[in-house]
Amino acid sequence: MEAALYDPLHGYYASAKARIGSSGDFATAVSSGPLFGRLLARQFHEMWDHLGRPGSWLLVEQGAFDGRLCADILEGLSNFAPECFAATSIALVEPFSLLQRRQADTLRSFQKKITWYRECSTLPVFTGVHYSNELLDAFPFHFLRSNASGWEELRVGASHAGFEFQPHPIREPALREAAASLPAREPGFITEISLQPKLWLRSLRQKLKTGWLLTFDYGMTQPELLSPHRKDGTASAYFAHQRQPSLLTNPGAQDLTAHVNFSATTRDALSEGWHLSGYTDQHRFFSGLAPLHFQDATERPTLQQQKELLAFRTLTHPQLMGSQFKAWCLSRGEMPKLSGFKYGAGTLSSLEN
Repeated sequence: MEAALYDPLHGYYASAKARIGSSGDFATAVSSGPLFGRLLARQFHEMWDHLGRPGSWLLVEQGAFDGRLCADILEGLSNFAPECFAATSIALVEPFSLLQRRQADTLRSFQKKITWYRECSTLPVFTGVHYSNELLDAFPFHFLRSNASGWEELRVGASHAGFEFQPHPIREPALREAAASLPAREPGFITEISLQPKLWLRSLRQKLKTGWLLTFDYGMTQPELLSPHRKDGTASAYFAHQRQPSLLTNPGAQDLTAHVNFSATTRDALSEGWHLSGYTDQHRFFSGLAPLHFQDATERPTLQQQKELLAFRTLTHPQLMGSQFKAWCLSRGEMPKLSGFKYGAGTLSSLEN
């Protein structure tokens, strides 16, 4: 998966073959228009207030693709929070030159505010927010399958017919430890485990002095992911908005993804010294932020307001993005409750049941 997505020459993301939007391979919240970024700008403005309105702070985006979300956030802040906008600098974590150039083109009107970093370990120590949209679902994962004695790993091998999954004993100590913590399931049950989030969280904890980590992604709690009806796992391949029959066909030409296990990722975060600030679905998150952005009106909405209301329904409708996508937030130490998590849980026990 790492090679298929991130190989510098042939990887789906690294070589800029990924296409997002109605004419691409998949859609994201950013595809629905600028409202996603504008609502995040409202949340960031509140965070800046909670930090005492510092004269300078840093917003770090990882997985920014073409930079559109960052542009929407900055445009929002410049329009309705000019003091916060003036205090804001941007760091984009982007290892691939092709995507850096796309981002620079999208963000050319904000170029004085932006610095690029190839990985989180090269970030400066900062006060502010690390944010991302659909980042964790693209972290490479291990495939595990239950058998009569526990769990085995499905590794990618080659045969005369092409690539195929082949069962092997679990070799990596960290993966054996993670598999040992899973409850027993009937033979043949498949699930995914990613070891990368813990290393990512450890790296970011060393950089974020004060502030939050906020991410949006599709995923579930561990009990939901291990429900009997998900015996085939959640890993999927997408091309032209169609789910593809094989993960191993056309490597580098299709998106590969798996649902985030927010229970396991929260346990990793707590073990690395983070505090869980909130977890909820996207519907509840943006419903909590709505009063900061939308004002009660007795007059007929303008065309722009109508477009925003339509985009809000797309972001929050349970049958669109509202229930499938989750908002997950960590902080360095105890922080005030954020408006986005007004209706959300904030404890590990809520993610384990």
